[in-house]
Amino acid sequence: MFTRRRFLIAGSLAIPGALAFGSAPAAAEPRRSSDPEAAAWLDWIAGHRDSVSVAAIDGSGGRIRHLDRKPRVLASTIKVVHLAAYATAVSRGLLDPAEPIRLGDWDARHPYVSDGRAHFSALTALGIPCNEYGIADDPDRTVPLDTLVAAMIDFSDNAATDYLRGRLGDPALHRAAAAGGWHRPDTRSLQGEVLQLILPEHAAPVGAPTALRRVIGDHLAQRFIHDLTFRKQVWDRIPEMPATSEEQWPWTQGHAHGTAAELAGLHHAVAAGTFRPRSALPVIRGHLERGLASLVPEGAAAVGFKGGSLPRTVNIGLNVRWQDGRTGVLALMLTGLSDDQVLNGGPALIRLGIGALSHPDQFATLAKSLTPNP
Repeated sequence: MFTRRRFLIAGSLAIPGALAFGSAPAAAEPRRSSDPEAAAWLDWIAGHRDSVSVAAIDGSGGRIRHLDRKPRVLASTIKVVHLAAYATAVSRGLLDPAEPIRLGDWDARHPYVSDGRAHFSALTALGIPCNEYGIADDPDRTVPLDTLVAAMIDFSDNAATDYLRGRLGDPALHRAAAAGGWHRPDTRSLQGEVLQLILPEHAAPVGAPTALRRVIGDHLAQRFIHDLTFRKQVWDRIPEMPATSEEQWPWTQGHAHGTAAELAGLHHAVAAGTFRPRSALPVIRGHLERGLASLVPEGAAAVGFKGGSLPRTVNIGLNVRWQDGRTGVLALMLTGLSDDQVLNGGPALIRLGIGALSHPDQFATLAKSLTPNP
């Protein structure tokens, strides 16, 4: 039996329960949050400014830029790129959301662990019998392609992400990102990253060039997909893999990087309707805006969200579409966190983000937390 820690190497942010927001007050003076967990995040941000990147606009002229062009580990926030590419392909008739996908082909992208049990949770939510590592009992059973995409966003399923990358290719992912102003994001194989953690003798050396790590990851992923003997080798090595965030930190730092400005730019294009083709927007928004539908602030049409986490790292990409046509966007990237913050802090961080985009005084409070004291 593997430990829970081994399952939680690369989890996503949990979606919090319902939260009602009132109308925004006229004043925009900073004030202490009445939410103690959100206030604790603000205190942490104020004390660790060098470990925080923020790109935010509130849709009413407010703007925050703090280390927004500093590359940081993206974790699962990168998946908005895969979603945009999928939606583009659907809008152009290149993919059919109803296409039946064999579960065995989906499972082949999942190296058993290191996704926060996302794949297991996705299959369980669908009522699909599987073992405790998320491998379906019936590999020939099928689900619609759009179901994989939903799993990628709702559960942050890495296997679905890699499946889409395999179908679409990196050039299509890059073109979709460019439609939101993000030039050539690092869309490497997430499965390949995990396999390099499990099998360090096959991994790129620490500090190796990104291109080398990507090539090695792709090679290992293809071996896992097509070679059952290699899968058995991976399975046998899982109990030996690094188990703590400290042990995993060198591996985490080698993951794909991007900036808060890039992430915010793509979210803004989707929320503001400037993403092209426009025919892709209903698909993108349909998936991004489903998870936080219960948290839509008064006066808003929808909240779009994709977060992600890795050891010592939590990120959120958030957008709010207001009924009056305004668009609010927040990309918040944090590193140097404790295990408890990574595993349990997501709901409060989401509340903080929605509150900042909904209330001028809370936006001002977030801005003040990033301003050094005189």
